[in-house]
Amino acid sequence: MSTKICPNCNAEVPAIANLCKHCFHDFHYVAPKKKSPVWTLLFLGVGTSFVMASIFAFMYGQQKVTTSVVDRETKSMVFTTKTPHDVTSDRVYWKDISAVEDVSHAKPVPYQVWVVLTDGKRYLYAEDTETLTIEAFRLAEKIGKTVVPKDASAPR
Repeated sequence: MSTKICPNCNAEVPAIANLCKHCFHDFHYVAPKKKSPVWTLLFLGVGTSFVMASIFAFMYGQQKVTTSVVDRETKSMVFTTKTPHDVTSDRVYWKDISAVEDVSHAKPVPYQVWVVLTDGKRYLYAEDTETLTIEAFRLAEKIGKTVVPKDASAPR
């Protein structure tokens, strides 16, 4: 009589047996191949790294601070913008300013004050979640210009 070896317990059993007499291993059952966790872990690692890098890049790019100073002696304003990798400054003379805009319902910050030049260029003076109308009028009075109220939600 011919025999075969049980792959589960290494016992010698008759070749015609459907089950091992020692461990009851089913010879007709084909165990599914296990997938290697390497590809799954690699995919998760790369995906997580990509998401984290994207979040970091977004946050790093958003770090921008703008300050403005009114210089009465030279009758000008200085706008300075600082980012993580650059600092820029622009001096704007009062004679080149056409108006001060008091903007409401803007995005992403609802209240903003802009300095508008005669050539159409605009500089952000202040922004807040509370109204800045008084701030706009104070600035306009200092530099001798008018305040133009704007509603950013109104259709153009």
